[in-house]
Amino acid sequence: MPASNSVAKALRVLDALAQPDAPHRLGEIAERAGVPKASAHRILGTLVAEGFAAPDGEGRYGIGDRLQAMAARVLSEDTVGIGAVLRTLQQRLGLTVHLAVLNGDHATYTHKVDPDRAYRIATEVGMRLPLHATAAGKALLAHLPAAEASVLIDGTPLMARTAHTVTDPAEVHRELETARADGFAIDYEEHEQSICSLAAPVLDSDGYPVGAVSISALTFLVTRDQLPSFADAVRQAAADVARRL
Repeated sequence: MPASNSVAKALRVLDALAQPDAPHRLGEIAERAGVPKASAHRILGTLVAEGFAAPDGEGRYGIGDRLQAMAARVLSEDTVGIGAVLRTLQQRLGLTVHLAVLNGDHATYTHKVDPDRAYRIATEVGMRLPLHATAAGKALLAHLPAAEASVLIDGTPLMARTAHTVTDPAEVHRELETARADGFAIDYEEHEQSICSLAAPVLDSDGYPVGAVSISALTFLVTRDQLPSFADAVRQAAADVARRL
């Protein structure tokens, strides 16, 4: 059905914007949306102004923070029982549990389950995660097609979040090989000081990573050597989430 009015055109542009492999060029968005480039450019300008789209400075557009937060709220409604899987994992391990999804060049938390403890890890639904510096991000990267992962690792500078962040692309690729073989990824104070995490990918029927289940803990409670001992439980939870999706 042709985009016959401004609302339909805007929705088609929004849908094209949210397709995988973001950010997208204007011509690609216009073609996918079935609208003239001039119209797509005008609509994107409004979406950028309202926070639903974000330019990358090189003529391409990805989804903006406001759209990411909206998507996270929708996913957190949990109509397929994902929350029950995550709560079971949290109760089994006693650690903070997250579900994250891939959003262009970063990941976004869509779910969080806190343990019943005096402290809380300072994360929230809708939070953006750098892919190279987080367990969830590395679990996603490890299972992306090689060309997609290469763009995200080699195509942009890898910023250091802490003194432990790996920023050398070659070393990140080596970590991803290990994560792919093991079925889980870890970060130990790479994203935040005193925080460690382990994550397993949520794969669709084609093996594409649609999300990652992760657990997080304070490093004075879980040592680097202890962290991999949680892998079986996290991988099982990720497989359960995949079945529900």
